[in-house]
Amino acid sequence: MNDFKRRQFLQIAGTFMLSAGLPVRAAQQATVSPALSFPQGIASGDPQTDSVILWARAIVPGQDTVALTVQLSETENFAEVVVEAQLTAGADSDFTVRAYIDELQAGRHYYYRFLGADGGQSIVGRTMTAPAVDDIRPVNLAFASCQNYEQGYFGAWSRMITEDRGKPEQEQIQFVLHLGDFIYERYGYEDNDGQRYVRKLPEYPDSDSDGELYWADTLADYRHLYHTYLADPHLQAARARWPFVCTWDDHEFSNNSVQDFSTYGDKPVRQPKRKTAAHQAWFEYIPALVEDNPADLRIYRSLRWGQHIDLLLTDLRSYRSHHPLPKGLVKELKLPTTPSELVEIFDAGKNYNNG
Repeated sequence: MNDFKRRQFLQIAGTFMLSAGLPVRAAQQATVSPALSFPQGIASGDPQTDSVILWARAIVPGQDTVALTVQLSETENFAEVVVEAQLTAGADSDFTVRAYIDELQAGRHYYYRFLGADGGQSIVGRTMTAPAVDDIRPVNLAFASCQNYEQGYFGAWSRMITEDRGKPEQEQIQFVLHLGDFIYERYGYEDNDGQRYVRKLPEYPDSDSDGELYWADTLADYRHLYHTYLADPHLQAARARWPFVCTWDDHEFSNNSVQDFSTYGDKPVRQPKRKTAAHQAWFEYIPALVEDNPADLRIYRSLRWGQHIDLLLTDLRSYRSHHPLPKGLVKELKLPTTPSELVEIFDAGKNYNNG
């Protein structure tokens, strides 16, 4: 993994930073390369008042390592480069890189890109640092969750981008809060009417199955899911336009998971190795301000956004107790599934619905 402080970037960049004010000629679009590609795009995440994490996955067929240069600028044409540093993408991290850059200005847009040794480069991404803690500007955020590849296309991201570009800058989205289920670890379900989902997930390298349902079982499987989801051009474009702040729900690991237990059948099954694999893939593909420890990946953290928001990101799966109700009880008792109606029932007790 590649995690850098900006001061480390300065040490690496050496004399280049002494001439950072000189013009830099560069295209604003991806440069076609016969070898280098960025099949899952680029991204940024977890913006703080003075820092942000930049991310990419870079592939050169036949090479075990890929040399990259990351650049950060305050202008889209990179007329002045604020930071430049050398990174290496390797097979141990599935050719992903993440760069932590600090000592930036608060509440400001920055542009970034990744360059290859052969002249190829990624598209240009845009990110934003969090406003200062006393900044009174309005907070404009988008939130998303539960993006199932099989259930539909990701055109909603495209619409968000189109609408956002048509607004004045002060009304544009500042960051995206992703509330979990960035991927779905299983496929094989049918809709209630018996129809298959609209997109077929490519088969896993390994997987496990109960005969009808197939789910990710190994690190290769979880990486395969991120490869597939992040190949979607609309999702790529969203991650390149806005910094993402992500937590997880259950499907980043296993349907209806509790701690390191999966619950596909009638009884929970403990699968610590599988959860570790899921954690490693999440860390590799989600740029978040967390430490690399797949066996105990702690994603609870906080983000301050100006004067108005203290955002506390929780992990509601890794530490919770097992489900108090037996599987199927809600359906058997014909209980409503809408939370508001359940609250009414529990509040009213025996007086609900006239007894």
